[in-house]
Amino acid sequence: MTPDIEAIRIAYLAWVRRSTVPGAALVLLIAAEQIAVGAGFWGAPGGGESLRYLFWAAAVAGAFLGRGLKQRGTHGEGAGTITAAVSLSWTLVLLAVLPAVVGFVLSLMTRSVLDFFTMLLVSLGAYVVLFPRYKDWLLWLSPPAAGTDTADTADTTDAARVANGAGDAR
Repeated sequence: MTPDIEAIRIAYLAWVRRSTVPGAALVLLIAAEQIAVGAGFWGAPGGGESLRYLFWAAAVAGAFLGRGLKQRGTHGEGAGTITAAVSLSWTLVLLAVLPAVVGFVLSLMTRSVLDFFTMLLVSLGAYVVLFPRYKDWLLWLSPPAAGTDTADTADTTDAARVANGAGDAR
């Protein structure tokens, strides 16, 4: 059963209030980076230069994965429920914060502040793109349009292939 608009709005506003914690984590990472730069070990030569591009690729891939998840919406068991929308929203926000965390770890390995701030910019961009808006929740929680249910389409296609003599579709 699809929740009513008022229940969606209330749940969305409650989720937005709780979702400020990952956003605050970005500010805490900036402070931690500044403390690390001032620490005595920062001047020592760092390693991990060869891992830099692997870390960058992993962080950016997480942001692209989040974009795909956001477009797909809630699917599977429990799809169309507020719980599914909350779960997907947390996943998107955590994928948006992931590049900054990866950049922080990378900067400790390479002793390069540029690595952290580059990944922080990627993370802020991902946060803007991936943060679930109210209209996304309405889209995720709305009932599917008639004829767009993928399970029914797959069953019909399989039945048509069997009927046409293509053999067992499974």
